[in-house]
Amino acid sequence: MPQSTFQKPALAPATQVELLEQRGMEIQDRSRAEHHLRFIGYFRLSGYWFPFQIRDGSPDHDRFRPRTGFGTVLDRYDFDHHLRILIVKAVEQIEISARAVVSDTMCVQFGPHWYLNPAHFSVRFDHCSFLRRVRRETGIDPVNLHRQADFIRHYLRTYDDPAMPPGWMIFETLSFGAVSRVFANLHDSEKKPIAKNFELPRDRLQSWLHAVAHLRNLCAHHSRVWNREFRITPSVARRGPSIPASRRFYNHAVAVQTLLKRISDNAGWAEGLLALFEAHPDIPLAQMGFPLDWAEQEIWS
Repeated sequence: MPQSTFQKPALAPATQVELLEQRGMEIQDRSRAEHHLRFIGYFRLSGYWFPFQIRDGSPDHDRFRPRTGFGTVLDRYDFDHHLRILIVKAVEQIEISARAVVSDTMCVQFGPHWYLNPAHFSVRFDHCSFLRRVRRETGIDPVNLHRQADFIRHYLRTYDDPAMPPGWMIFETLSFGAVSRVFANLHDSEKKPIAKNFELPRDRLQSWLHAVAHLRNLCAHHSRVWNREFRITPSVARRGPSIPASRRFYNHAVAVQTLLKRISDNAGWAEGLLALFEAHPDIPLAQMGFPLDWAEQEIWS
């Protein structure tokens, strides 16, 4: 494919405001718009005004549809910000639960240092790389000594056999993504009693942990969520709530809600989500994959 030289200049916030106005955006308060462009960034906000542009391949494809206001774009940005806060609070509970259930189930059945034995993992799992990651994330590796938690330090000072701490200490420090990969690479016979705690089939729990861990990473990096087409999506149950085949956020929301209902009856996720939607009534939920009757489905009761 032929390539060309990038020639777009960097623009100061005041010039960015002028460009948006030239393209048809309605800006009531230019100084306020300039402030937000300076402290949020033109490029980040562009992800929120993109749906308001014509984008038909014509020379005017950057122009905004009539009555597109800067305030509307900020409302989308603010909604997405608060949505990520809700997600992070919910995923925190799921992450803690996944760590505890995977670690405790395996430790009780196979001993505190089960994770050191490659026999528990599928042949495709790079066990050596996993142990290197464990040493790196726990601070056992001297290069990452600053990451070493007090309980890891206590173990290393007190015991020399085995050289690595027990599983419940290791899983307290591993990232959610690492925990998800560990579960995915256990043998099916070992996944089943873990998944039973969440009242889910093992394959669905594997899919959901992977998708929720990815969602958590997007939120941690302040990436746009509300109308995103996700690369990694949770599997959909054949029976149960009516879930459309979609790569939008709704299927993630169902997975989070289902897991939270298994973990805590008082998680408040559904209430928080509904309150957020009510605070931003102009957000088109269809662009997030939500069906019209979503709030009436049993999973959200």
